[in-house]
Amino acid sequence: MKNQLLTFIIVSIVLWSCTKPQPEDKNISVEKTRHEMLWIDADRLFILNELERTTNKLVTETEHLTEEQASFRENLDRWSITEIIEHLEVQNELHYREIRAISKTPQLPKYESVVRGNDNYFKEYATDTTKGRAQWFLEPIGRFCSKSDALEAFLRVRKHFTAYIKETDIDLRKHFTFRNNIEGKDESEIKVGDVRDLHQLLLTGIAHTDRHLTQIRRIKQHRDYPK
Repeated sequence: MKNQLLTFIIVSIVLWSCTKPQPEDKNISVEKTRHEMLWIDADRLFILNELERTTNKLVTETEHLTEEQASFRENLDRWSITEIIEHLEVQNELHYREIRAISKTPQLPKYESVVRGNDNYFKEYATDTTKGRAQWFLEPIGRFCSKSDALEAFLRVRKHFTAYIKETDIDLRKHFTFRNNIEGKDESEIKVGDVRDLHQLLLTGIAHTDRHLTQIRRIKQHRDYPK
């Protein structure tokens, strides 16, 4: 009887040790958080829809223009519609290369809280009335012989851009691009726009296209615009 009781106690202890809740492994918890996607399906869908919308609008505004209309300038200091399309093609290509390159670098989780909630800042760039000036490498220099060539080049890079957004498994919320040196700064010292995640870089490019669509419409309303 004593032997049976002893056996029962031993078996009970073994079963209890196997089934009792184990303390959470902190390393596993950290790893799980690290791999949790911040760039969600809704983000991907929004970018795809906006790429399609702005692409279609540019085509609608420009595809039937004559070369005379597309090359018209409001004055010598202003760009023609063909030059605007060239500028947009170059900007899209540079952003595409930037995203592809940065997505291959290590994630920087310390900046996630810095950029969180800033999406509207980049969206509002579309209607910002502050006049900007393109950097020299974004200036049109006659890379294309005609409006049609410029538009074809723009559509080509947008096609590859769209394919990348559809297919990528990179978390674009965990990779960052910088417009100013913020090394050593406290979070409170970092201005909105100094650092942005790659989703926000895409928002910037879409808003930039909208700005120039507004410019194209304004050119077409000029009193001297060819009929």
